[in-house]
Amino acid sequence: MFTDRRLPIALAAMLFVQAASEPPGGCVAIAADDFQGDTEVTQLIEQLGAASYATRSLAMERLQRMGLEAFDKLNLAQFHPDIEIEMAARYLVSSLIVSWSKDSDPQVIRDTLHEYGAQSESERTSRIEMLAEFPDRQGLPALVRLAKFETSLRLSRVAALTLMQQKMHSDPSERSRSAELINEGLGNNQRQASEWLRVYAKDLAAGEYSAERWRQLIQQQRDQMDSPSLTVSSRESVLELVQICAMRAIDAGQREVALSLARENIDLIVPATRNITDACSWAIDHQLHPFVLDLRDQFRPMFDPHPVLLYGAAEAEKVAGNDERASELADLALSILPLPRTEEEKKAMTPKEIEDTAQAHVEIGMSLQKRGLFFWAEREYRKVIDAEEIGGQPSAVVRDQLASMLAELQRHEEVVAVLTPLIERVDKDDDFKQQLNRIFFRYNHFRSEVLYHGALAKIKTGHLDEARPLLTQAYTLSPSNIDILITMYRTDGDEEWRRHVKSKLDAAVRRAASQVQTAEMQVQGQRQMGLASVAELMNQYAWLISNTEGDKQLALEYSLKSLELDADGAKYDTCGRCYFAIGDYDNAIRMQKRAIKLVPHSPPLERQLKEFESAREAAEAQQESP
Repeated sequence: MFTDRRLPIALAAMLFVQAASEPPGGCVAIAADDFQGDTEVTQLIEQLGAASYATRSLAMERLQRMGLEAFDKLNLAQFHPDIEIEMAARYLVSSLIVSWSKDSDPQVIRDTLHEYGAQSESERTSRIEMLAEFPDRQGLPALVRLAKFETSLRLSRVAALTLMQQKMHSDPSERSRSAELINEGLGNNQRQASEWLRVYAKDLAAGEYSAERWRQLIQQQRDQMDSPSLTVSSRESVLELVQICAMRAIDAGQREVALSLARENIDLIVPATRNITDACSWAIDHQLHPFVLDLRDQFRPMFDPHPVLLYGAAEAEKVAGNDERASELADLALSILPLPRTEEEKKAMTPKEIEDTAQAHVEIGMSLQKRGLFFWAEREYRKVIDAEEIGGQPSAVVRDQLASMLAELQRHEEVVAVLTPLIERVDKDDDFKQQLNRIFFRYNHFRSEVLYHGALAKIKTGHLDEARPLLTQAYTLSPSNIDILITMYRTDGDEEWRRHVKSKLDAAVRRAASQVQTAEMQVQGQRQMGLASVAELMNQYAWLISNTEGDKQLALEYSLKSLELDADGAKYDTCGRCYFAIGDYDNAIRMQKRAIKLVPHSPPLERQLKEFESAREAAEAQQESP
C-alpha cells in the first residue's frame, strides 16, 4: 500500500524512468515468490521497500555499486508486486553505471564496448554488429553479456540474433567451447533472448540445427504472447525468432523446414502494408518465393493495390516457372500508377501529383533493378521517359538511372540513345541547365558517358580506329573515371596511341598515389577527411593498377587496407581483381563471391567472377596436361 513515507523514491522513479512495457522473457504475471531468495542482491531489493528511509537509501546505494552483478534481479524487480520496489528498481536499472567489458575481453572488444551504455540505440546496434564481425568469435562472450543485460529488450534480442547468425565452426571442440561460453554467460537469466541462446547452444554442442527444438521454443513463446497483455513488440520478437530459425534451417540445407516455419507462423505478420512488404522482401531475399504467394493469398486486399508487392508475387511465379502468370502480375503492377499521356490527362493532375507518380515509378524500377529484374525495371523507367518531357527534372533523373543500368548490362548503343536527347536539350536550354545544376547534374560526366559508350559500341563491332578518338574525348571530359583509362589501355593501337595512353596512365597513377598520401596525412593530423575517404582513394588506386600496370603488390595492400577501413561490395570487387592480377585465383574468387553477396545481381561483378573462374579452370587444365 502506498504511504507518504515512500513518496521520495516513487517521485524519483517517475521523474527518471518510463514504465517498462514488457516483462523479462515475455512473461505476464510475476508473483512475489519469484523474488524470494537469500542472496545479498535479493535482500537489498526487498529493503527498497523498507519503512526506514536510511535502509532504503543504503540499499539503493549498494545496488548501484554492484552494477551488472545486481542487474539480473533488478531487471526482474521492475515487475515486483510491491509498487514501491518496482518503481525503485526501474530507476536503478535506468541509472546503473556499468562497465560492459571485462578484463578478460580482447582489446578490440574492450574498445568496441567503451562507453557503450552512453550511446544512442542506433550506435549500440552498430556496435553489436561489430562484435559479431571479429574473427574467431572473439565477441561471443560480449554478445551474450549484452543479450543478458541490455536495458533495451529490443537490443537484447538483436545481440542474441546477431550471435545466432554466425556460422557454426567446423571443429567440434570449438563448437563445444562456444556452447559452454554461452551457458556460463547466461547463468539462470530468463530473458527471451537468453532462452533463444540456450537452444542455440544445444545446436552448437550437437553440431546441427534441431528443427524440433526451435519449434518447441517458438510454440512456448507464442503461448506467452497469447496472454492478455500481448503487445506489438512481443509479436514482433517472436516473428524475429521465426525468421532467424528459418534462416538457420536454410543454412543447414533444410529449405522445406524453413518454408514450413514461415507458413505456420504467417499469422504473426501484422496486416499493414509496411509489415507485409517487409515479410515479402525477407522471403525473396532468402529464396522462399512460395511464401510470397502465401502472403498474397493471406493479405490480398492489401497486397494487390501495391506495385512493389505485386512485383514480388510476379517474381515468385517466375521462379516457379509460371512465366505467363508472372507477366500478368507484372503488367498489373505497371498499370497501377498511371502517368498522363495526353494534354487532357495532364490537366486532370497537379504538377506535384505527376512528379510524385513519376518518382514512385523510378523507385519501383530501382528496387526491381536491385533484385536483378532488369526487364521489369526498364519498363518502369521507360514509362516515365515516355510520359515526361525531356526538359523536366524527373526525365533527367530517370534517364540517368536507366543509362547506368544499361551500361552495367553492356547495352552501349542504348546508353547513347537514352542520354543523347538529354545532352542536346541542355546544350540549347540554359534554364534547364540551371535547373539541373541545382540537383548537381554532372553535365560533363554525361557527355563523357555518351562518348565512352559510343566508343565501347565501336570496339564491340571491331571499329577501333573510330573508338580511340572517342575514348580520348571521353577521358578529357571526365578524367576521374578511371574505367575509361583502363579501356584505353586495353584497346590496341599504334605506337603513337600507346605513348598517348602511357602518358595518361602515368599521370593518373601519380595523382592517385599523391591523393592517398595526402589523405592519410590529413587523417593523422585530425583534419576533416575521414577514414572512408582514405579507403575510397586506396580502392581507386588499387583498381587502376590491378587493371593496367604498376606495383601490383602495393595495389593489393591498399585494397586490403581499404577493406579494413570501410568494407563494401565495390572494394571486395577491387580486391578480387588485385588477387587476380598477381595470379592468386583462389583468393580472387573468394573475394569476388563476397562482393556478390553484398551486391547481388550485379552484372559487372558476376562477369568478373566468371572471368576469374574461367582463368582458374584454364590454369588447372594446363597443369594437368603433359
